[in-house]
Amino acid sequence: MSWIPFKIGQPRKQIVSKTVERDFEREYEKLQKLEEQTKKLHKDMKKSTEADLAMSKAAVKISGDLLSNPLCEQDQAFLESMTSLDTAMKRMDAFNQEKVNQIQKTVIDPLK
Repeated sequence: MSWIPFKIGQPRKQIVSKTVERDFEREYEKLQKLEEQTKKLHKDMKKSTEADLAMSKAAVKISGDLLSNPLCEQDQAFLESMTSLDTAMKRMDAFNQEKVNQIQKTVIDPLK
């Protein structure tokens, strides 16, 4: 009679049960989905802030162009209203830049 330390065909005893393995796989899939959604949120937030900055810069340019309109030289009331609009657009641009900076610090950077 010979001694065989490992019998072929003998079922191996599992270290981790099937239910624990399924739970692990399920949680791993959730983690993968979360990572994909985080990447998408990061991308969308960057696009949003870029669009925000472009919009406020365009508004400042439009108000500056209106202020340099020859009608402003002819009509004092129009000049005053365009000056007020230009001041408001510049303030909006400053606030918008501060908002984008805060979004960058609190949302975009942590998502990297």
